[in-house]
Amino acid sequence: MNPGAFEAVDERLVSTLDDLLDQQSLAPGIVVNALFNRLVTAVLSVPESAADSVLAALPPSRSPEVFRAVASAGEHALERVWADRIARSPDPSAAFAQFPYRENYRLLVEMELQAVRRQGVTPRHVLLLGSGPLPLTALCLAEHGIAVHCVDHDAEAIRLSSAAFGRLGAAGVTFEHAEAAAATPPCPVDVVLLAGLVGSDDAAKADVLGKAVTHLAPNGLVLARSARGLRTLLYPRVGPEALAGLTVVAEADPEVDAPGTDVINSAILARPA
Repeated sequence: MNPGAFEAVDERLVSTLDDLLDQQSLAPGIVVNALFNRLVTAVLSVPESAADSVLAALPPSRSPEVFRAVASAGEHALERVWADRIARSPDPSAAFAQFPYRENYRLLVEMELQAVRRQGVTPRHVLLLGSGPLPLTALCLAEHGIAVHCVDHDAEAIRLSSAAFGRLGAAGVTFEHAEAAAATPPCPVDVVLLAGLVGSDDAAKADVLGKAVTHLAPNGLVLARSARGLRTLLYPRVGPEALAGLTVVAEADPEVDAPGTDVINSAILARPA
């Protein structure tokens, strides 16, 4: 990308962020949906090799932390509305079929499962930390016959997700209201999956993972969702400090493992050292 292209992307990113900050609510709607689509499109238009130049040109008042805070708030608001819609619908399956990012999650989970299987692990039980109001990850894993224990510190998120999944008839998915570091899955798990927004920084992620690995079955894996390049405007990058006491064995990169898709998260796979 040439310098002019950098400037055009930065202008689009900043103007979109400003428009989102001007909204009274980030609940899904015509305007909010269009703005988030514009933001994601701009992020995905920049290859990882050019991301540093774009990030360096952002004004200090529009730092990656500001972008991530807005993206996180929008994701939470989206999931809350849709979980409630599914739970209240006379036809929950039809309601869920209209969820706009269902395919994105399916592709993300497929990418992650392939990475896990390459490490010789066939997951049967997964501990999902930071499941949120509508844990699409759990549903995608359940469709593969995998039992998932969903944990979230937000009681309302657990209420909404368990109600929606109860209406959808998702088998093998259980829910627990707890801090991520205090999770108590019903049995040892093959994979501890750390959602991208769990832990405010690497030290917090390390604390969570240090306790979560005690629930791993022999040969089990930690899968920590991370982000690379300009995708770090939407999700934080997991740094080495977050993986203290673990040995990284692989990383799934959407630009390599899911090219041409809208998958945002990369995934770092690690085992206890």
